[in-house]
This record gives sequence, structure tokens and C-alpha cells, in this order.
Amino acid sequence: MGKKDKSLEDFFKKADDDPEALKQYGESMNQGDDPNKVTRFDKIAMFFRNTFERIKMYSQKKEAKRNPNKPSKIRRRLRLFYKLLVRRASEKFNFEAGVDILDETSVLYRRNRVIKNILIVTNAVFLIFTLIGNENPNYIVIFGFGVIMFATNTTLKRMINERPRTLLKQQMAMYIASVYILLASFGVYIKLRLGVEGYEDVLGFSITQAGYVLIYFALVVIALYQNATLLRILFKWVLVLMTVIHVTIMYPLYEQADSIQGLYNYLVVDEYQISIDILLRTLVLIIFFIALYSSVAIGQMMNNKRKEELLKRRDMESDFKAVVGDVFDVISVFNLHSESQQKQSAFRVAEMASRLGTILGLSPNVCSEIYDYSKIHVDKIRDLSIVEYEDKTVLNEQDYEVIREKTILGSVIIKRLQLNQKSEDIVRAHFEKTADKHFTERMKKIQRSQEGQIILLAELYEILRQSRNYKAAFNHKRAVELLELEFKDYFEPYILDRFMKYSNEFEDYYQRFELKRHTA
Repeated sequence: MGKKDKSLEDFFKKADDDPEALKQYGESMNQGDDPNKVTRFDKIAMFFRNTFERIKMYSQKKEAKRNPNKPSKIRRRLRLFYKLLVRRASEKFNFEAGVDILDETSVLYRRNRVIKNILIVTNAVFLIFTLIGNENPNYIVIFGFGVIMFATNTTLKRMINERPRTLLKQQMAMYIASVYILLASFGVYIKLRLGVEGYEDVLGFSITQAGYVLIYFALVVIALYQNATLLRILFKWVLVLMTVIHVTIMYPLYEQADSIQGLYNYLVVDEYQISIDILLRTLVLIIFFIALYSSVAIGQMMNNKRKEELLKRRDMESDFKAVVGDVFDVISVFNLHSESQQKQSAFRVAEMASRLGTILGLSPNVCSEIYDYSKIHVDKIRDLSIVEYEDKTVLNEQDYEVIREKTILGSVIIKRLQLNQKSEDIVRAHFEKTADKHFTERMKKIQRSQEGQIILLAELYEILRQSRNYKAAFNHKRAVELLELEFKDYFEPYILDRFMKYSNEFEDYYQRFELKRHTA
């Protein structure tokens, strides 16, 4: 039991009930694993990691000393060409390029395409093996192999790319490709084994063993489908066919099968090493399959987990879009009902707040930020629309980033509207005589920063100069008096003092914008 499972309440209960229990409790507090403990294996791992990092740094420094100058133009072009080749190859053999993993048809289509590209390379290898693995190659048989390979690949290509693409067609292509590469690998091995008799000492042994490995290669290619059921079904047939090959092609036991006793003597007494060889080959095949199947099963499980996580993410994206859209709609409705009046007011407040920041000695960057923030709720309100994303069922990373940026903008606009509402609430409460001490303290907690107070002061002056349903419009002199008498508790003294000292300048800003409004 770790320390986090203990509490002070448990401690005092133990002390009251039983002193011995308290002792046991104290001992149990020391139980559990220390996450910061460094074991011997941790030290060994850290030693190797530090060693490799030093070797890497040393080789980088050595390479920099060896090539202090920039690489030549030809070398740069060769590097670019190499990177282009690598990118093209990765596109052809990448299982997830441009694939929606929730769409089974799309996923299997992409895997079929990659496997088909692998089969093209494999077919070339098979043909090379059949050509170089025979002292006197039978060109008719080789031509037959070529015809079968061409027909199979053409059929697969048509089946994979035929529209409409359906899951059934892609599954059929998967089974055809899997069975084909298995049978082709068996065929190549049999051809190599039967065609090298008479010169095995020179070439046969090595080339037939390489052909034997092709069967394992075929299983690896099939495993790329990440389908445990497919691998399990085909392995049963592979085990049967490999056993048949072992007892007919590799070791023709039918020649010794004149009687059961004779066959027994041959396998157990006379040539027992043959039995051992067949048994070991079969065990290696089974062990290889277990490792391969485990890898495929784990990969399939991880893919299913990824699908589940992606489904959850898309559900969250859908909810996210809906919530963000609703919030943006509320902001728009709240803000656009008197857009023209608010725009004039917001620009006037922005000018006065920015000027007050300058008077207070704030940097030009901060004053510019105050100016932008003061009018952001009328400047950027149109940027909150996400209409173009509402019909999208799947958001890509770029879409998600755009909506995220809009959400950040929305949160800033909401805070600006909160400050706007705060100023309205303060003025109304004072005129309606409901601004008690509790109200004042609550208002002071909302955006109490220096910049917030600067904008709030400009907002209060603006509201006092305008008419509301609960008050009439005041002239500059009366507005300044009210700020000093009624609203001083909401500001730091030095902020209100600077405003009062330069109040005539702020009246000029107000009159200038008022004149612009009437002229427009």
C-alpha cells in the first residue's frame, strides 16, 4: 500500500484504537515502490545511453572537421535525388499513406496495393531463382511461371482498382495474393530442388536453401495484412505442404516405403538424422509461426485500439464543433444586435485606453495590445464563423488547427465582452443604488490587471457620456466627477489620477469620434 492511500484520519484512528496498530501503520507507510529509486539495471542502461550519446557527438564533430566546407553542387543534387527516391519508395510501400483507418475498405485497398508492389519485386526474384538455379534451365517451365505471374498480377490489379471499391473485392484480392505467393514460393523451391540434382556440391545446396527461405518470406508478406485469421488458416495448409515436401521432395521416403518395418528402420535406425532434420525443420516452422502470429495479433489489437481512440476523437470533434458553433452564435447574437453603435464606441474606448496606457508610461507594444484588445469584439467577430466545417464529418489536422485558433480568438472575445458587461453592470448598479460592498468586491475580482483597469476606466467614461434606459447622457465635467466620486474603488489610485490629470485630452478623443459618427 503506497503513501497516497494513507490519510491523517487513518493515523488518528490507529492512535486511538491500538498502539500496536499504530506501529504497524507506521511500517506500512514505508511500503511500496519508490519511483525515484535507481536500480542496478537503471545504472547500466544510463551508462550505455550516455556512451552512445558521446560516440554520436564525437562522430558529428569529426565529420564536421573532415568536411568544413559546404558539399559540392553535384553532391547536393545526388542527396536530393536520393531523398526523392526514398520518398517515392516509401509512398509505394507505406501502408497508411492517405488512409482513413476507420474505413475497412480503404485500409484493405491500401494494403492490397502495397502487397501487389511487393509481389512485383518478388516475381522478379522468383524468375531469377528459376533461371540461375538450374544447370540446364527448362525455358518452357520458366515461361509458364512467367505467364502465371503475369496473369495473377493483372487480375489482382483489376480486382483491387475496380470501381466501386467494395470490401468483398478487396478481401478476395487479399486471399488470392496470399495463396498465390505461398504456392509460388513452394513451386520455386520444388523447381530448384529437382533441377539441381547432379551438381549440388557446386551450387545446389546454397540455392535450394535460399529457395526454402522463400517460403518463410511468403509467410512474412502475408503477415503484412495484419489479419490473424488469414494467417492462422493458411498456416494449417503450410504445415501440411511443408511436411509433404519434407517427405517427398527433400527426402523421398516413398522410395523406402516397401514396408512399414523397412520405413521404420530407415528413419529410426539407419538414417535417424533424417528424422531429426524433418522434426527440427517442423519445430522451427512452428516457432516461427508463433512469433509471427503473436506479432500480427498484437498489431491487430493495437489497430483496434487506434480505431477506438479515433472514434472517440471524432465524436469529440463533432461535439467540439457543435459547442464551438453554439458559443460563436451566442457571441454573434450578443454582439451584433447594435453593431454600428458598438463599433463607434469600441474604437473610441480603444483610442482612450491606448492613450491612457501611454500616459502611464507603458511600452508601445503594450499600448498597441490594449488598443487591439479594446476593439477585438467588433473587429474579429466575423472571423468566428465555422460554417465551412459544419458539413465535414472528418477534420484533418489543418482544419482542427484553424478551429482551435478560432476557439482561442473566441475566448479572448468572450473576456472582452465580459469586461464590457462589467462596466455596464457597475454603472447600472450605482445609478440604481444596488452597489453595496459585496458587489464592489465581486466586480473588482473580474479582470483586475492593470490593462483591464485601463480599459474599464475608458469604458465607464464612454457609458457615462452615453444615454441608457436607466440614466441620461452626461457632459464631460459631470462624467469626470462621477468617476472620481462613485467609481474610484474599482481602480488603483495612480490610474485614476492620470486620467483626471489628462481628462481634457480624453474629452478631445471623445468629441473627435463623435464628430466622425455624425459626419458618416
